Amino acid sequence: NFIVRQGFMFYNRLILPMWGKLFSKDKKAYSYLSDSALHFPYGEKLKNIFEEIGFQEVNIIPQAGGISSIYSATKS
Repeated sequence: NFIVRQGFMFYNRLILPMWGKLFSKDKKAYSYLSDSALHFPYGEKLKNIFEEIGFQEVNIIPQAGGISSIYSATKS
């Protein structure tokens, strides 16, 4: 969802680091957190990674309009 993604990007790039600087005095740590979240694989890309390392029955359940997802899988 384009609108949800733009809201997430705004929060992640501007609001989260500002709160980090305000409360912990370490803006860099919270910038790292947002950068990490932005580059973390998701959706089919993460599902493929799970399957490549031997997981089966990988399911993706999007949450909150796609902001996050629940992944479940089995491994024999």
